[in-house]
Amino acid sequence: MLDLIENHIEKMLQTYTQGDYFEFLKTAKDKYISLTGKLDEDVSEFESRMSCFNDWYIFQYKDQSGKKLVEDYIKNQKLDAELQEAFLNIRHSLFKFEKTNMKGQIVLYDFFQEESFKLSPSQTNIGLVQEDLFIGRSMIYKNEAFLLRGVCILPDAIKSLLIKECKKIRKFNSFEEEIKFLMNLENLKTKSMHYSHIEPSKIFVFN
Repeated sequence: MLDLIENHIEKMLQTYTQGDYFEFLKTAKDKYISLTGKLDEDVSEFESRMSCFNDWYIFQYKDQSGKKLVEDYIKNQKLDAELQEAFLNIRHSLFKFEKTNMKGQIVLYDFFQEESFKLSPSQTNIGLVQEDLFIGRSMIYKNEAFLLRGVCILPDAIKSLLIKECKKIRKFNSFEEEIKFLMNLENLKTKSMHYSHIEPSKIFVFN
C-alpha cells in the first residue's frame, strides 16, 4: 500500500509542477519560503526540506478559489473511496519517534492528538532515530498509518520547550493555530541552521 500511496503522490507532483502549473508552482514556492525561510541547496537537509514543500504544495496550498491540488487530482482520477478519504485527511503535526515495537513496527506519538500510533508494517524505515522530535504528515489508509516523506527534524535541546508550547496551542482547539505553529517551527528550524553558532533555545522563542 505504501508503494500505491507514493506512486499517486509522485503522479500528483508530475502533473502539478509543469506546463500550465509552472507559474502556480513558482508562486507557491515563494509563499513557502516566506513562511519557512530559504534554505541553500548545499545544506544537508535540503532534500528533506524539498519533500516538506512537496507535501505542503500538494495537500495544503490553495489556489485563488480555495481549492487544494489534491482535490483536483481526486476529481480527475478514479481512486477508491478509502484512498480519496485518506488523501483528503492528511494529518500535519508534531511527532516523536517513540520506539520500534516487538513486531518491528515504528510507533509515533502525535502531540496534538495526544496519542501514540503504529505505522504500517510495510513502513520500516523513516530516516529517523528513536526519540527524534519532528514535524511531518501522516495518513490512514485501509486502517494502516503511513508517514509521508516530508520530515523536519527539530533540535534535541529544545524538546521540553516544544512540548510545553504544544500544550498552549492545543488549548486553542484550532486546526489553523496548529498549522500556524508548525510552519513557524519550520521557519525557526531554518534560522537555526543559518545561525548554528547560536543556541537553539535563543532562536526557538515564542510569544
